[in-house]
Amino acid sequence: MQLTKLIENLDYIEVIGNIDITINSIQFDSRKIEDGDVFVAVRGTESDGHDYIESAVSFGAKVIICEEKPKILYDNVTFIIVEKARKALARISANYYHNPSNEVRIVGVTGTNGKTTVTFLISKLLGKLGYKSAIIGTTGIYIGDEKLDATHTTPDPINTNKVLREVADKGIEYVVMEVSSHALEQNRADYIDFDLAIFTNITHDHLDYHRTFEAYSEAKKLLFDNLKSSANAIVNVDDAGYKVMIDDTQAKVSKVGWDVDADYKIMNEEFDHTGSNFIIEDSGTEIKIHSPLVAQFNIINLSLSLVAVSKLCEVDLNKLTSDLSYISSAPGRMERVPLVNGAIAIIDYAHTPDALEKAGKACKELIVGDAKLLIVFGCGGDRDKTKRPLMAAASEKYADKVIVTDDNPRTEERDKIFEDIEKGFTKPGSYMIIKDRAEAIKDAVRISNSGDIILIAGKGHEDYQIIGTQKIHFNDKEVVLNVRI
Repeated sequence: MQLTKLIENLDYIEVIGNIDITINSIQFDSRKIEDGDVFVAVRGTESDGHDYIESAVSFGAKVIICEEKPKILYDNVTFIIVEKARKALARISANYYHNPSNEVRIVGVTGTNGKTTVTFLISKLLGKLGYKSAIIGTTGIYIGDEKLDATHTTPDPINTNKVLREVADKGIEYVVMEVSSHALEQNRADYIDFDLAIFTNITHDHLDYHRTFEAYSEAKKLLFDNLKSSANAIVNVDDAGYKVMIDDTQAKVSKVGWDVDADYKIMNEEFDHTGSNFIIEDSGTEIKIHSPLVAQFNIINLSLSLVAVSKLCEVDLNKLTSDLSYISSAPGRMERVPLVNGAIAIIDYAHTPDALEKAGKACKELIVGDAKLLIVFGCGGDRDKTKRPLMAAASEKYADKVIVTDDNPRTEERDKIFEDIEKGFTKPGSYMIIKDRAEAIKDAVRISNSGDIILIAGKGHEDYQIIGTQKIHFNDKEVVLNVRI
């Protein structure tokens, strides 16, 4: 691509050198640079791309996009000085792949909990209507029958636009993507043309990065601030955070939930082992719904998804809700695994206090008679320490027994993590600590009886543990299925 084409609509402060040249590709990791590449010097939380400009040039970079003019300039290397390199990376990534988000319809889902489930539900609903869709999110990137691993909930702009280009070229009409607060603050979602955005909820999480809850909220708000006037914003009206999200949006807003202010009001919910029954009231019309999904939080997840697809595809809710038997949750989201002793293991990604409490409540509602609820959970090392005692309190609220264990301890001392968690327990004897996660799960299964439910929380779909700096294979479901009782 010609550099002049690559930097179209790019706001820059100064250009030093020739822009009438052909470039190869874009990189922000100097180790990946090849001859003729553009290197974008991004400032990260742990390193600064400006420190690697010399290295990038030595590997063959012909264009450097950076925020500060280097002291040393190189012959035959073009320097483009910008105010914010991350934003520039998003702009040129979209240009490089010929702005693919303009060729597909894109749904962005943000919120602390429920993003993955909602993306999968929307994809299922679209498929039932006959539309092809792709998913970008925590569990991976799904393009038709192909699944690609994802390192981030929302990929960097280069990879996002690369995926969107592939999707557009394959004739897939819709993309449903999770949009994290990190991605929004780091400009990873800039210049993506969202047709619809969904807000699920906002609770305590990622304060190790955002520092304050207000900053966390403001980061998520960016998705709605940048919507065009023809777009739709679908929000959970029962979460007070929705008001912040839509405060400055130009999009058409639809409020969904139990609250009296809801445009789509949820009523009369009931649960059993077959799923849930509830009503959505739309402009005075009551629509009866049966869903195979359990838990109250899945009622709001499904309701948000139904309204979103109704708006997106301009179809009546009745058409979408007549038969939802094909609906299933995302991998590792309230995933039920029947055990040979008659107990049920439920594997869920709940890794925040709010998510763990809601998952615990949902499991408790499925308990019959004298059966018991056991909860297995841990907290990640080198991450937000303030949520650890809150996780303990959330688990203790509904569990008959809690087993605290590892969940990606990383480089932090495991005993320190457990010590922080223990501060949140208030009932003597309500918990035990089994450091090894596999042993914790095995013990939970072995002490369970027919009718008991074991909620194994925190990792969900993940197939690894990070211990120290080593990433080892580990999957909660595999461990459960291989326990000898």
